[in-house]
Amino acid sequence: MVTFRAFGTVMICMVEQVVFKTRYSQNAKLAMGMLFMGSFIYASADNGFSFMGYMWASLQISSWIIQTFIEKVATVESEQTKTGVAIIRNILSLPVITVMIIGSGETGAMAELVVRRDIWTNVALSSLLGCGLGLSTSALYKSFAPTTIAVANNVGKCVSIVVGCVLFKDHLGALQILGLALSFAGSFLYGEEERKRSRR
Repeated sequence: MVTFRAFGTVMICMVEQVVFKTRYSQNAKLAMGMLFMGSFIYASADNGFSFMGYMWASLQISSWIIQTFIEKVATVESEQTKTGVAIIRNILSLPVITVMIIGSGETGAMAELVVRRDIWTNVALSSLLGCGLGLSTSALYKSFAPTTIAVANNVGKCVSIVVGCVLFKDHLGALQILGLALSFAGSFLYGEEERKRSRR
């Protein structure tokens, strides 16, 4: 999934340059390349390859790329507040989720959710954090370019891998460590380039 996220970030950067005429320095482009190569190296050590899993990941990343630019336009060019954008997005997602639940035959899981009160706290916490993520993302689009936000999301994914390994005592292989290091380095280089550009 990390590789798909990095590929999606590169695609977002390309769309910004071609469609929105955003100019990035050579160092910023090099940073994007490092980010993608690091993710690719990390994924090359993935022993759990699944065609169906990768197909769904491709669909998810394609949707993410499109949603990134729609939300950027909706947040910046409309009179709607960041809270309004987040609420509208969550409301519009309900019919989609309902169709997917019915289509995948997971209606039984919904019935189990009603019965099992021990997981209500987890569901409520997950929902709360999801809304917080939506609000913070909408706020970020007011001030930053889509590529910058995508790079930040990639850093978050890499950090979650490291934290997950510490918490669950998982071990990373040499290639995975190299891939993560390269991704972090690319993200840092991109951040430095954006900081220099903002000062001009």
